[in-house]
Amino acid sequence: SVRQFKEFGKFMIAFLIYNDGILMALDFAAIIGAVLYGMNQTQMIIFMIIVQVTSVAGAYGFAVIGDKLGYKKSLIYSLIAMIAAVAWMIFNQTLTGFFVIGALAGFALTGVQSISRTMVGLFSPKGQSAEFFGFFSVVGRTSSFIGPTVYGFLALWAARWFERTQGMGTLLAEQSGQRVAIGSIILFLVVGLVLLLRVNEQKAIEEANVYSMNEAKA
Repeated sequence: SVRQFKEFGKFMIAFLIYNDGILMALDFAAIIGAVLYGMNQTQMIIFMIIVQVTSVAGAYGFAVIGDKLGYKKSLIYSLIAMIAAVAWMIFNQTLTGFFVIGALAGFALTGVQSISRTMVGLFSPKGQSAEFFGFFSVVGRTSSFIGPTVYGFLALWAARWFERTQGMGTLLAEQSGQRVAIGSIILFLVVGLVLLLRVNEQKAIEEANVYSMNEAKA
């Protein structure tokens, strides 16, 4: 029953929220680069290569932290790093700075995704991994349209507001709208982080073990 896996349920709610933020950053990175920094196709390819390279380091680095300090702590650190990267993006004015932000974001977001999967494995009872990862996948797919929809709506609404009420030119209004929308990424990440802090990692593992023992006895 749901009550038997209360901590896993809490973790899934947290994942739903912060994963929205991760997907928003991934989906709109190219648009942000083009609108705010005038990136061309070649520069965007270089940017994505940087993100991919640092993501490998992030997956390894946060796995090491998880082994030593616990996976929940590792996930918290990776979310904080991601929040820092996105917050920096709001105030950054240079293309070079955006490349550095991309490196940090790549390092952090892969840690978030890989450690989240690891925690699902830890919270799954023996013989029930397929069901738990299936639920994890469904929650992830839900995240794929909620966050991006919010981002797109905010970017459009804010751009029109700046253009009509503040007298900004079209480009400046669009850039300002993007920065407002970037703030929504931070909101999703922060709310997800707060909810994650309420998850008891050890209790979730115990819930899985108790269920496994009860099934074995039955």
